Amino acid sequence: MFVMRQTYQRRPLVVILLCSLLICTLWVFTGQERPTWRPAEDPERYYSRRLAKATMLYGKPNPLYERAIDSHDRHARRWGYPMHVLRQDISVGFWNKPSYLVSLVIQEMAKPPSERVEWLMWVDADSILINGAVPLEAFLPPYDISEDVHLVATRDHNGLNTGIMFLHIHPWTINFLIEALGYPLYKPDADLGRSDDQEAMARVLRNSNGGLNGTGYADGAVFLPRTWINAYEWQHAYEGKRGNLLVHFPGLGDQRWVHMSNWLDIVERSPLSWEVPFEETEYYNGTVAFWDRIREAKQAISIAEHRFNRLSTDKSKAPMEAAVRELKKVMQQEADNTELLVQRLQDLKSVLDLI
Repeated sequence: MFVMRQTYQRRPLVVILLCSLLICTLWVFTGQERPTWRPAEDPERYYSRRLAKATMLYGKPNPLYERAIDSHDRHARRWGYPMHVLRQDISVGFWNKPSYLVSLVIQEMAKPPSERVEWLMWVDADSILINGAVPLEAFLPPYDISEDVHLVATRDHNGLNTGIMFLHIHPWTINFLIEALGYPLYKPDADLGRSDDQEAMARVLRNSNGGLNGTGYADGAVFLPRTWINAYEWQHAYEGKRGNLLVHFPGLGDQRWVHMSNWLDIVERSPLSWEVPFEETEYYNGTVAFWDRIREAKQAISIAEHRFNRLSTDKSKAPMEAAVRELKKVMQQEADNTELLVQRLQDLKSVLDLI
């Protein structure tokens, strides 16, 4: 999975053009009628949502990465998720991930709606699943707001982390990934740092233009509290707790191998030592409360925008415009900051109460 960084070459341009052609074909055949997703007969059953997992591992054999992928595969089989693993180098260095992801999303979009998965969870091969009792659907947006959310991810001190993330099977996702793939082509002088693909996705996410409606991609992304799905192992300790979904090993350098080996021994020899029933984890109530806040914020913004058009003077519009702008900013960049989100939501409600 991890390869030496290489200079971005022209080969991805061919991928982008082919993807664009496929998108046009998809829109021709499915653009007239695109049925929305409907809940299964029993929506309370978390595993009623259609979801698949994906990762990649190629190049020199690495037993630790293989064992880590096996931990995800066991979880996938337990909950009935398809598991996709890229085993061949199909692009250049880090660009294999977005290239593979866009191919998977297009494959799903090409299927009849009833046969598609709804979401794709990406997991880097340097992550280990430690609590198999947690269904991934718990982290997804409820059906009534899922058409507005297309990327569920986490952030750290560097910003967006794409090591663990959920991608909606939707044209938004295809466009987003293709723009990320093309970033070095239309901005060849940009310094993307070490993790080229991750930084490209982060920059595309911050763009205020592009996307399906020309207003960018920020409104389609939501950041979960990172330790829920992307808890890190540090040099000194694991930042998560018993019952967390997984452990991820970014930034450890060669120390990664010792830490991974220790964790793999634990989950393979005593798998129940870190497993906690879903109902007893923070996820059971925490994820519901999180998405309830997102729903409430979206509803407040919708009410405000509707009232905004009926206000007669710029003076009366200014407070509402500012409150909506600040709440949107938090939803786009810091939805994982509960205190700040609640405060900005309350600010908007206070403005609405005065009008």
